Amino acid sequence: MSTIYHEIHQTKPFRSLEEEVYIAIRLTAQVVDQPWTRYLRKTEGISSSQYNLLRILRGSGADGRTMREISDRMINRDPDVTRLADRTVKLGLARRMRDTEDRRVVKLFITEKGLDLLTRMDDAVLKFLKQSLAGLPPKRLKLLGELLGEVRAGLKPFPMPGG
Repeated sequence: MSTIYHEIHQTKPFRSLEEEVYIAIRLTAQVVDQPWTRYLRKTEGISSSQYNLLRILRGSGADGRTMREISDRMINRDPDVTRLADRTVKLGLARRMRDTEDRRVVKLFITEKGLDLLTRMDDAVLKFLKQSLAGLPPKRLKLLGELLGEVRAGLKPFPMPGG
């Protein structure tokens, strides 16, 4: 992991192995995400949060999703899903509808234009994922996925109660 020192121009040792690994995870996520974010913005005119929203809506099919359900499924937690939905609706990629059984509930659905955008992007998504993770053979990639899952499963609330 000594390359992390070089990449972030760090000259002093980290205070702990946990700090070093945490910084490595954050840096890796940023480095992997930057080209994708740039592609979405320049080529498709949407943000990565809007792509994530559309991906969720495509998966929900004809059922749509409430803002709460969308928020629970987002990869990057957007603090204002309603505003994100507004921008996506304005582009014609999604539409809102009131629930017929409970008029207080508003659901978001993907439009044909949104589905067309995702379908057109499907090949680019696969190419991006293959390219960004090409440094690892399948066995190591599977191990990385399992290790990251263990990290997420082991997380506790912070700050810890009573301390």
